[in-house]
Amino acid sequence: MKYIKSVHRHGSKIFLLVVKNDKSLEPTNIIKASTSINGIKSIISECEGINWYNNQSINKIKYNLEKKIKTYYRINIKANSGFFNINPNTDYSKIKKYLDLTVNHYIKIWQNYKGNKYAPFHGDLSLVGNVMFNTKDEVLFVDWEQFDVNVKMPTGLDIVMTLMENIYYEVTRFKKIKKNVMEHFVNSINNLNDAKLLSPLLFHNTISSTLNFVNSNVDIWKGQHLKLPALKLSKNIVQEIDNAISKVI
Repeated sequence: MKYIKSVHRHGSKIFLLVVKNDKSLEPTNIIKASTSINGIKSIISECEGINWYNNQSINKIKYNLEKKIKTYYRINIKANSGFFNINPNTDYSKIKKYLDLTVNHYIKIWQNYKGNKYAPFHGDLSLVGNVMFNTKDEVLFVDWEQFDVNVKMPTGLDIVMTLMENIYYEVTRFKKIKKNVMEHFVNSINNLNDAKLLSPLLFHNTISSTLNFVNSNVDIWKGQHLKLPALKLSKNIVQEIDNAISKVI
Protein backbone atom coordinates (compact mmCIF):
# COMPACT_ATOMS: atom_id res chain seq x y z
CA MET A 1 0.00 0.00 0.00
CA LYS A 2 1.33 3.46 -0.92
CA TYR A 3 -0.06 6.88 -0.21
CA ILE A 4 1.17 10.46 -0.53
CA LYS A 5 1.85 12.04 2.85
CA SER A 6 2.83 15.49 1.64
CA VAL A 7 4.10 17.42 -1.35
CA HIS A 8 6.62 20.26 -1.14
CA ARG A 9 6.95 19.62 2.60
CA HIS A 10 8.08 22.60 4.73
CA GLY A 11 8.69 24.63 1.59
CA SER A 12 11.64 22.42 0.62
CA LYS A 13 9.88 21.24 -2.57
CA ILE A 14 10.36 17.59 -1.71
CA PHE A 15 7.78 15.04 -2.75
CA LEU A 16 7.24 12.67 0.18
CA LEU A 17 5.73 9.20 -0.18
CA VAL A 18 5.12 6.84 2.76
CA VAL A 19 4.86 3.11 2.04
CA LYS A 20 2.83 1.11 4.56
CA ASN A 21 2.37 -2.58 5.25
CA ASP A 22 -0.96 -3.79 3.82
CA LYS A 23 -1.99 -5.58 7.02
CA SER A 24 -0.47 -3.68 9.95
CA LEU A 25 -0.46 -0.27 8.22
CA GLU A 26 2.94 0.31 9.81
CA PRO A 27 5.28 2.46 7.65
CA THR A 28 7.90 0.34 5.90
CA ASN A 29 9.62 2.92 3.69
CA ILE A 30 9.80 6.68 3.27
CA ILE A 31 10.58 7.96 -0.20
CA LYS A 32 11.70 11.53 -0.83
CA ALA A 33 12.18 12.96 -4.31
CA SER A 34 12.79 16.38 -5.83
CA THR A 35 13.62 18.17 -9.06
CA SER A 36 14.29 21.56 -7.43
CA ILE A 37 17.73 22.86 -6.48
CA ASN A 38 16.84 23.27 -2.78
CA GLY A 39 15.07 19.92 -2.68
CA ILE A 40 18.06 18.12 -4.19
CA LYS A 41 20.39 19.87 -1.75
CA SER A 42 18.19 18.68 1.11
CA ILE A 43 18.29 15.08 -0.11
CA ILE A 44 22.08 15.24 -0.43
CA SER A 45 22.27 16.65 3.12
CA GLU A 46 20.01 13.82 4.31
CA CYS A 47 22.37 11.19 2.86
CA GLU A 48 25.42 12.86 4.42
CA GLY A 49 23.65 13.23 7.76
CA ILE A 50 22.49 9.62 7.85
CA ASN A 51 26.01 8.41 7.03
CA TRP A 52 27.50 10.57 9.81
CA TYR A 53 24.85 9.45 12.31
CA ASN A 54 25.19 5.75 11.45
CA ASN A 55 28.90 5.96 12.25
CA GLN A 56 28.04 7.03 15.82
CA SER A 57 24.76 5.24 16.56
CA ILE A 58 23.93 1.65 17.53
CA ASN A 59 20.56 1.87 15.76
CA LYS A 60 21.19 2.48 12.06
CA ILE A 61 19.08 4.19 9.42
CA LYS A 62 19.05 2.17 6.19
CA TYR A 63 18.56 3.97 2.90
CA ASN A 64 19.15 3.74 -0.82
CA LEU A 65 19.81 6.71 -3.10
CA GLU A 66 17.77 5.34 -6.00
CA LYS A 67 18.12 8.21 -8.45
CA LYS A 68 21.02 10.62 -8.71
CA ILE A 69 21.05 12.79 -11.79
CA LYS A 70 21.53 16.53 -12.21
CA THR A 71 17.83 17.41 -12.14
CA TYR A 72 16.29 14.60 -10.08
CA TYR A 73 17.18 12.91 -6.79
CA ARG A 74 15.22 10.19 -4.99
CA ILE A 75 16.04 8.54 -1.67
CA ASN A 76 14.30 5.47 -0.22
CA ILE A 77 14.62 5.27 3.58
CA LYS A 78 13.66 2.13 5.46
CA ALA A 79 11.36 2.90 8.42
CA ASN A 80 12.63 1.65 11.79
CA SER A 81 9.98 -0.68 13.17
CA GLY A 82 8.67 -0.08 16.68
CA PHE A 83 9.74 3.57 16.98
CA PHE A 84 7.26 6.34 17.77
CA ASN A 85 7.03 10.13 18.22
CA ILE A 86 5.73 12.17 21.15
CA ASN A 87 2.54 14.24 21.02
CA PRO A 88 3.47 17.91 21.69
CA ASN A 89 0.44 18.26 23.97
CA THR A 90 1.73 15.55 26.32
CA ASP A 91 1.99 16.75 29.92
CA TYR A 92 5.54 17.84 30.82
CA SER A 93 5.64 15.40 33.75
CA LYS A 94 5.49 12.58 31.19
CA ILE A 95 7.47 14.18 28.39
CA LYS A 96 10.52 14.97 30.54
CA LYS A 97 11.54 11.28 30.44
CA TYR A 98 11.83 11.54 26.66
CA LEU A 99 13.69 14.83 26.90
CA ASP A 100 16.21 13.13 29.19
CA LEU A 101 16.58 10.25 26.72
CA THR A 102 17.11 12.76 23.93
CA VAL A 103 19.79 14.70 25.81
CA ASN A 104 21.60 11.48 26.75
CA HIS A 105 21.47 10.23 23.15
CA TYR A 106 22.89 13.53 21.92
CA ILE A 107 25.73 13.23 24.45
CA LYS A 108 26.56 9.74 23.14
CA ILE A 109 26.37 10.65 19.45
CA TRP A 110 28.35 13.90 19.76
CA GLN A 111 30.88 12.62 22.32
CA ASN A 112 33.81 13.21 19.93
CA TYR A 113 33.08 16.95 20.06
CA LYS A 114 33.41 17.45 23.81
CA GLY A 115 34.94 20.83 24.59
CA ASN A 116 34.59 22.04 20.98
CA LYS A 117 33.11 25.41 20.13
CA TYR A 118 31.50 24.00 17.01
CA ALA A 119 30.07 20.66 15.94
CA PRO A 120 27.99 19.11 13.14
CA PHE A 121 24.35 19.81 13.71
CA HIS A 122 21.04 18.22 12.81
CA GLY A 123 18.99 21.39 12.52
CA ASP A 124 15.58 20.13 13.64
CA LEU A 125 15.69 17.69 16.58
CA SER A 126 11.98 17.96 17.27
CA LEU A 127 10.31 15.43 19.57
CA VAL A 128 7.20 15.90 17.46
CA GLY A 129 8.73 14.36 14.34
CA ASN A 130 12.48 13.84 14.17
CA VAL A 131 13.33 12.26 17.52
CA MET A 132 11.88 8.77 17.84
CA PHE A 133 11.68 6.27 20.71
CA ASN A 134 10.81 2.65 21.31
CA THR A 135 9.62 0.68 24.33
CA LYS A 136 13.23 -0.20 25.18
CA ASP A 137 13.92 3.54 25.67
CA GLU A 138 16.18 3.56 22.63
CA VAL A 139 16.39 6.79 20.64
CA LEU A 140 16.68 7.50 16.94
CA PHE A 141 17.39 10.86 15.28
CA VAL A 142 15.83 11.04 11.80
CA ASP A 143 15.23 13.56 9.00
CA TRP A 144 18.72 14.96 8.35
CA GLU A 145 17.79 17.43 5.59
CA GLN A 146 19.54 20.39 7.28
CA PHE A 147 22.75 18.51 8.12
CA ASP A 148 26.04 20.12 7.12
CA VAL A 149 29.26 18.99 8.75
CA ASN A 150 31.07 22.10 7.50
CA VAL A 151 28.68 24.71 8.93
CA LYS A 152 30.00 26.27 12.13
CA MET A 153 27.15 26.01 14.63
CA PRO A 154 27.81 25.94 18.39
CA THR A 155 28.05 22.51 20.01
CA GLY A 156 24.84 21.72 21.86
CA LEU A 157 22.69 24.14 19.86
CA ASP A 158 20.50 21.27 18.60
CA ILE A 159 19.57 20.19 22.13
CA VAL A 160 19.01 23.73 23.37
CA MET A 161 16.54 24.17 20.50
CA THR A 162 14.82 20.88 21.39
CA LEU A 163 14.37 21.95 25.00
CA MET A 164 13.13 25.37 23.91
CA GLU A 165 10.57 23.75 21.62
CA ASN A 166 8.97 22.05 24.60
CA ILE A 167 9.05 25.27 26.60
CA TYR A 168 7.15 26.87 23.73
CA TYR A 169 4.41 24.21 23.95
CA GLU A 170 4.30 24.65 27.72
CA VAL A 171 3.93 28.43 27.48
CA THR A 172 1.31 28.08 24.73
CA ARG A 173 -0.80 25.87 26.99
CA PHE A 174 -0.31 27.58 30.37
CA LYS A 175 0.90 31.12 29.48
CA LYS A 176 3.87 30.66 31.82
CA ILE A 177 6.72 28.32 32.73
CA LYS A 178 5.89 26.29 35.80
CA LYS A 179 8.59 25.88 38.46
CA ASN A 180 9.15 22.14 37.89
CA VAL A 181 9.40 22.70 34.15
CA MET A 182 11.98 25.46 34.54
CA GLU A 183 14.00 23.34 36.98
CA HIS A 184 14.06 20.43 34.55
CA PHE A 185 15.03 22.70 31.66
CA VAL A 186 17.92 24.22 33.62
CA ASN A 187 19.08 20.79 34.81
CA SER A 188 19.09 19.55 31.22
CA ILE A 189 21.27 22.48 30.11
CA ASN A 190 23.54 21.85 33.08
CA ASN A 191 23.86 18.15 32.13
CA LEU A 192 24.86 19.18 28.63
CA ASN A 193 27.44 21.55 30.10
CA ASP A 194 28.78 18.88 32.48
CA ALA A 195 29.24 16.59 29.48
CA LYS A 196 31.31 19.39 27.85
CA LEU A 197 28.84 19.53 24.97
CA LEU A 198 27.61 23.09 25.52
CA SER A 199 29.74 25.43 23.45
CA PRO A 200 31.48 28.28 25.32
CA LEU A 201 29.71 30.48 22.78
CA LEU A 202 26.46 29.64 24.57
CA PHE A 203 27.61 30.11 28.18
CA HIS A 204 26.42 33.72 28.42
CA ASN A 205 22.69 34.25 27.83
CA THR A 206 22.34 30.72 26.50
CA ILE A 207 18.90 31.11 24.95
CA SER A 208 19.47 34.57 23.47
CA SER A 209 22.80 33.42 22.02
CA THR A 210 21.17 30.33 20.52
CA LEU A 211 18.47 32.38 18.84
CA ASN A 212 21.07 34.84 17.53
CA PHE A 213 23.02 32.01 15.89
CA VAL A 214 19.86 30.63 14.29
CA ASN A 215 18.73 34.03 13.01
CA SER A 216 22.21 34.69 11.61
CA ASN A 217 22.26 31.41 9.68
CA VAL A 218 18.71 31.09 8.33
CA ASP A 219 19.96 29.94 4.91
CA ILE A 220 20.83 26.57 6.46
CA TRP A 221 17.11 25.87 6.89
CA LYS A 222 16.40 26.72 3.24
CA GLY A 223 13.46 28.92 4.17
CA GLN A 224 12.12 26.56 6.84
CA HIS A 225 13.47 28.33 9.96
CA LEU A 226 10.20 30.15 10.63
CA LYS A 227 8.56 26.86 11.60
CA LEU A 228 10.94 26.41 14.54
CA PRO A 229 8.89 26.82 17.76
CA ALA A 230 11.86 28.30 19.67
CA LEU A 231 11.80 31.39 17.45
CA LYS A 232 8.25 32.11 18.59
CA LEU A 233 9.14 32.58 22.26
CA SER A 234 8.68 36.12 23.60
CA LYS A 235 11.63 38.23 24.73
CA ASN A 236 10.36 38.10 28.31
CA ILE A 237 10.28 34.29 28.33
CA VAL A 238 13.76 34.13 26.78
CA GLN A 239 15.10 36.49 29.45
CA GLU A 240 13.39 34.51 32.21
CA ILE A 241 15.08 31.30 31.06
CA ASP A 242 18.48 32.96 30.61
CA ASN A 243 18.28 34.34 34.16
CA ALA A 244 17.52 30.87 35.52
CA ILE A 245 20.39 29.25 33.56
CA SER A 246 22.88 31.92 34.69
CA LYS A 247 22.48 30.69 38.27
CA VAL A 248 23.99 27.27 37.45
CA ILE A 249 26.40 27.95 34.57
